[in-house]
Parts: sequence; C-alpha cells; structure tokens
Amino acid sequence: MSQKHPNFKNPIIAAQTFDFPFVADTYQGHTMPSGREFVGENAFIPIEELIKNLKGTNKKVVLNIGDSSTSGWDSNIVTQNRERIAQNLPLLSAFFQYKTYSDCLRALIKDEYVVVNAGVPAHTSLQGSRRLKLLFDRFNKENIPIHWVTVYYGNNDSVWDHNRQDKEWVGRNMRAFIEKLTKPFKKSSSSVVTRVLPDDYQIYMKEIIRTCQNNNANVLVIEPITPIYWKPGTRVLNEDLERRKYPGSDQVYQLLDDARALWAQAIKQTHHSDFKEVALLEVREKDFVVPRIKRSYVNILRSLVQEMDVWYIKVDLDRNEDDICYFIDYCHPIEKANQLIANKLAEVISGKVTRKYDFTMKKNLSTFSKEVEQLNKLPTDHYTLY
Repeated sequence: MSQKHPNFKNPIIAAQTFDFPFVADTYQGHTMPSGREFVGENAFIPIEELIKNLKGTNKKVVLNIGDSSTSGWDSNIVTQNRERIAQNLPLLSAFFQYKTYSDCLRALIKDEYVVVNAGVPAHTSLQGSRRLKLLFDRFNKENIPIHWVTVYYGNNDSVWDHNRQDKEWVGRNMRAFIEKLTKPFKKSSSSVVTRVLPDDYQIYMKEIIRTCQNNNANVLVIEPITPIYWKPGTRVLNEDLERRKYPGSDQVYQLLDDARALWAQAIKQTHHSDFKEVALLEVREKDFVVPRIKRSYVNILRSLVQEMDVWYIKVDLDRNEDDICYFIDYCHPIEKANQLIANKLAEVISGKVTRKYDFTMKKNLSTFSKEVEQLNKLPTDHYTLY
C-alpha cells in the first residue's frame, strides 16, 4: 500500500504525497523523479525522450517553469486518496485533471514550437531558479536552444511554513537538515515568516531572468492568479485547518480569524461591488495558511520586469461573481483561466504584441481601502511581516 514519503524536507510536500510523485533532492529540496521530469497532456515525459525528439526537429522550444499552477494539480485528489487508502483502493493522480496553460498554448502555436511543462508542485522561486539552471545545463550540453521561458512563481513563496525559510534547508546536506529538525525554530515567534521573504523573492526571480537572458532565451513572467472568493485557510472544500502551536502560529491564526470574519461579512453581500472586491482582496492578504501570492510579491514582479525589460503576462479575471469557475481549488487555475494565460502567451510568442508590460488598472479600487478597514475594525499594526 502506498504511504507518505518519509524523506521529504518540505513538510507541505510530505503531507500531501501518497503515491511518490516526487523525489527528495538536496539541491532543489524536491523535484520530479527520473523518467517523469516533465508533465505532458496525459502522461509524464522523460527528459531523455524529449531530447531525442528535439534533436530530430527544427522546432523552437517554449519552456514553462513554475509551481503546481504550471504543472497542474488538484488538491481535492489528495483528500480523496486519503479515503482511498483507508478503503484499500487504487490511488488517483493529482496531475492530468484539466488542461494546463502549457496544453492550451500547445494548441495555439502548434507545429512550429515544442511546449515543455517543467512545473513542480510546491516549488518556490528559490527552487525554480535551481531547477532552471540544471535544465539549461542539460539542454546546452545537448546543443538544444531554448527560445522562450515562461515563469510562474509567488504563491508558495508568500505562504507561512512554521516560520521556516526555504533557504535554511534547500541545498543543505542531510546533517544540516537533521540539525534543522532538532532545532527547527530559531526565528522570533512574534512575527510571520514566509517561505521566501520578499527581498529574497526579488533575488531569486532576478536570478531566473538573468539565467534566461544569459542563455539567449526570451522571458515571459506570469503574474500568478488566485481566487478571492475562496474561504481563507482551507485547501479543499469541507476541510478545515488543524491548529497547532508553532513559531508565528499565534499571529498566523489571528490573521486567519480576522480574514474569516471579514470574508463572512463580504460574502454575505449578494451583489458585486468594488467595495466587496477590495474586501475579498484584503482577505487574501491576511491568509498565510494556503499559498496565494501577496501584494508585496506582485509589486516586486512588476518592478523587476521593468528593470530587466522582459515580458509580463497579466490576466484580468471577471470577479463580478464567485471566481471558482476559474480554479480547481485555492490557487490552481483550470482550463477556463489557463486558456486566458495561453492566449496572451501566444500573442507575444507569435509577435502580435510589442508592448512588454502594461500595468494599467481597469478600475481604481484604492478609494475603498478606508471603508474596508472600517468594516474590518482591526488595527493596522497588530502584526509584523518580514
């Protein structure tokens, strides 16, 4: 019977993994196993097979790196598998449950390109930077040029992991990791520490862009999209958070309670309004339990693309009603949203647009911030984020 993998240093992956879809890796933390390096439409693709096929063609390569929103992932399957294990039933795959933006893009740009889905669930920008370097090393060794790289990170970077930062354990040897487990919490418990701090996120995203540029690949940075109507603190429907005492947990759980109170008030409003939308956006800012990118990380992305002069893909979703129609769960876009992402990627790749970034807001929501603060009735300095 399948069980959780005992060796994953990332506790999120360890908790969600039952059928060994990943392997522990000292350099990356965890990655896809040998022979299943990439995610196809219906099956995994070995890197050896991909290289063999690329050598026999003149097609250009689009490499899509990112987290589970890139690879495709359904957290509901994880819950179902817990039940299936208890019933001694075969496990389901959390992959291949819907079309990813790689699948949608493949259909749009067709025969001139090979679209490679190199996403790895739960990866952050730190892990993505390391994975990208390894992939370029391999492709360069095989004399295979990469023409375009799309980049999708930020959700996992801005989530709380018991005040542990990725850089404290990713890339460390086993002894260092064991020491980390025996003395896991050296950070102050009076603040919320995310997996990748904003300053580090800027460093790693810049590393990713530079790696692409140094290898003559065009870069398209995708702004992560997440639902705002989603109940904060829940990974799947009808499940709730099991609260335990960790460094930073008091602040995280207080913020979560604040978010849920605000969410309950906002969601009661049956009709859409800008005020309601701003309130729900603020709810997302207070939820550090599930991976959903925070505003400070988005601002970093936007500054970086301007500084480094690369393409920026921003998709505006219709928020007039519950936006779950775009997502399978708390952050993973399904075909309806992935098609929108792919459309914009295809326009850039095919040369139909020349403006690399456009941050024009369709509507100004900032005027409602004071009203939301009044509704929330919370002090602005009751927590600290680093």
